Amino acid sequence: MILPGAIEKRRFSPYNRFWRGVAQFAFQFALKAGTKVYASSSKENKLDLAKELGAKDVFNYTEDNWTEKALASSGGFDLIIDSAAGDTLNHLIDVAKPGGKIVFYGATKGNPSELTARKIFWNQLKLIGTTMGSDQDFENMVQFIKENKIKPIIDQVFSFQEAIQAFDRMKVGGQMGKIVLTP
Repeated sequence: MILPGAIEKRRFSPYNRFWRGVAQFAFQFALKAGTKVYASSSKENKLDLAKELGAKDVFNYTEDNWTEKALASSGGFDLIIDSAAGDTLNHLIDVAKPGGKIVFYGATKGNPSELTARKIFWNQLKLIGTTMGSDQDFENMVQFIKENKIKPIIDQVFSFQEAIQAFDRMKVGGQMGKIVLTP
């Protein structure tokens, strides 16, 4: 996340499904890197937690005018991290600053049905797909985690016997961090 997006004390927006997997760590990495962090989610309790943890502002991406609110609050984002893609990608293009980067590492909402290509080239945006870095990138990430004492936020711990309840919790998307299974 840090390498593809080249965080340098920029405004940063982990976007969509704020408290799941990579987005949770991206949020913490960005804070520790000294950036102004903005976050989005569809759940108000997750937005409240993001503010509590240091987000400069938060946006509910299910609201029709969230992009206008984001632009008014931030002036646009230098870097956006996304896992959803789909038709929401054009909203991200709308809130990216000229010269900004949108790094996406998944497409849980599938491919976009349309793409506002003119905004991409006119604003000189960079769309960057990523899955993983090199072995050295991984070592650097682990070192960054150690130096900054970054820890996953744990929502709930379940035994293996409670695995079905754990998956049910994950299905509804109510968790505020990682769901852990233990033997």
